[in-house]
Amino acid sequence: MHAPFDLDAGTRGFYEDPVYYDHEFKNRTQDVAWYTDRYVEAGDVCLELAVGSARIAAKAVRRGARIVGVDLSAEMLAQAERRRSTLPLKLRDHLELHQADMRDFDLGRTFSLITCPFNAFQHLYTREDVARCLAMVRRHLAPGGRFIVDVLMPDLEYLSRSALRWYAGSRFRHPRHNAWYTYAERSAYDPVLQLNQMWFRLVRDPGEEWGPEEITFQLSHRVFFPQEMEAHLHAAGLRLVEFQGDFQGAPLGKDAESMVVIAELA
Repeated sequence: MHAPFDLDAGTRGFYEDPVYYDHEFKNRTQDVAWYTDRYVEAGDVCLELAVGSARIAAKAVRRGARIVGVDLSAEMLAQAERRRSTLPLKLRDHLELHQADMRDFDLGRTFSLITCPFNAFQHLYTREDVARCLAMVRRHLAPGGRFIVDVLMPDLEYLSRSALRWYAGSRFRHPRHNAWYTYAERSAYDPVLQLNQMWFRLVRDPGEEWGPEEITFQLSHRVFFPQEMEAHLHAAGLRLVEFQGDFQGAPLGKDAESMVVIAELA
């Protein structure tokens, strides 16, 4: 067992700088295209849990989708609002944003499609957290509707690596500070609690004058296995429709990076 992880830091830290966040994931496009297609196919207003900076939602709205987004982070919602303001005027009302915890909210309506993209479900650290979130999904899901969530497929080799070692990453120009930084990260996995804690360190190049010398933040993830996901859905009155292993429709297998879960009311 590891020392207790700082789950509050791991819930908030990664999202406190949405400019860096969007830069970090600017090349992650397959999930954007896939979720956008699902939103457009729904043909109705959709609900996105953990909408974040509207990385997916804003592009989907440009394609004709109508989305209500919920997120806990004020910083990410401010970035989402900036994105919303760049939409054509006639589309801005097609993206509605709310600050709320996805374990406890009431929008007073139901949706034919509810999503929780890009590993956000992995911020539900306990069985109670999962049950509360899925109760909100059930409350807001219209008869015949679908719930779609994606999480990381457990990578046992990654989860078993040393918690003491820093792994060097790329060198990049920080989008906020306009200075060169080098990225490094380490992680520790608690197999009993199924929690993975990640620490990130950005170190400014010598000679650079702008920005902090070092930037650190954390990210916490609950690790979910496929049969466990199905059991959580069943306990919440939902039924698994399908697992997929990526955002191109491949079946779920041991080498998949993502586990895409599609469910409906039982």
